[in-house]
Amino acid sequence: MAETQIEWTDATWNPVAGCSIITAGCTNCYAIEMARRLEAMNVQKYSGLVRKSVSEV
Repeated sequence: MAETQIEWTDATWNPVAGCSIITAGCTNCYAIEMARRLEAMNVQKYSGLVRKSVSEV
């Protein structure tokens, strides 16, 4: 769990990392950018998860 600044809770938990790129709309997905950022911060859960471009589908 992680501490949070969300006013109505003390902690958050997200057991899932990743998704399947299924449409061209996924090109600008915020979750891809977030996963890329977390991978760059060496968060183990995201290591090797992010494709460098949608063309790698």
